[in-house]
Amino acid sequence: MNYSNEVDVRIGTCALCGQKEARLKESHSIPKFVYQWIKETSPTPYLRSSDNVNKREQDGPKEYLLCEKCEGNLSLMEDEFAEKAFKKIANYRGQAPEILVTETMRVCVLSIFWRTLLTSLSRNNNRTDEDKKVMNEFLASAKHQINKNVATTPIFWAPIYGDPPFYDLPPSMTYQLDRMVGAPDIRFFDDPHRYFAVFKLPFIFFFIFSEGWSDGEDDKNKFAGAVSLSDIKVIPDFLRDYIKFLNDQFEASKLDMSRYNLVKIEQEISESERTTGAHKSLARSQRPNKSGYA
Repeated sequence: MNYSNEVDVRIGTCALCGQKEARLKESHSIPKFVYQWIKETSPTPYLRSSDNVNKREQDGPKEYLLCEKCEGNLSLMEDEFAEKAFKKIANYRGQAPEILVTETMRVCVLSIFWRTLLTSLSRNNNRTDEDKKVMNEFLASAKHQINKNVATTPIFWAPIYGDPPFYDLPPSMTYQLDRMVGAPDIRFFDDPHRYFAVFKLPFIFFFIFSEGWSDGEDDKNKFAGAVSLSDIKVIPDFLRDYIKFLNDQFEASKLDMSRYNLVKIEQEISESERTTGAHKSLARSQRPNKSGYA
């Protein structure tokens, strides 16, 4: 990949359409509007990642990935998804009881799976050659579908709707269920060889799974067509186990936070002149307003 003389512009091959010598844009794996929502509903205008809990960020991770045309096309899809689904569910004033899922919204969600998994390929993992082969096949299929503007891969979701507890999970986990972002992964298992892929938005988990799961498919969890959120009452065991794993990671990461940052978060929360979404999620979790939850 080459760099141009213009600030923050790179020249390379678009990961989606394959255009060579393209001016690549910085692309968010998780859409930017999600991080904006987190900041707007927090007592502090910053983000923190479990990768480095002592570092405050003003934006989510992004990479030079797409050409201007592909970036623009995905942005239009994200606009529709944000208005017709995300903002109706991640809403402290009142959640919409029903969502009409369009094909554009499904392609948008598939593109988030594709981006988050593609940008994770270089990270250390214990995937076998068979795992890598299957993962690359999934990425190639997702890319083909995105370019064709159709999502044939079944997509499922678990919205956090109504009052806790959710999906037989402890109420104390509600803050993370409401506000956690990212956590993308594809996990492989044997006997038989199978996988599930997942990522998290505020108030929503999205997941895709291969054949071989006895408890996986429930039509009410499908992200398609007209969906009544109150009808979604169960999640597969593999997703519940993953959520518990994320919660354990979250709690462990707080132990790594410096005393300076603990005090700073406590001060910022106590000095907040408004009741934010973060405060409401703390109350829903039956937790005190303590550091680590900004």
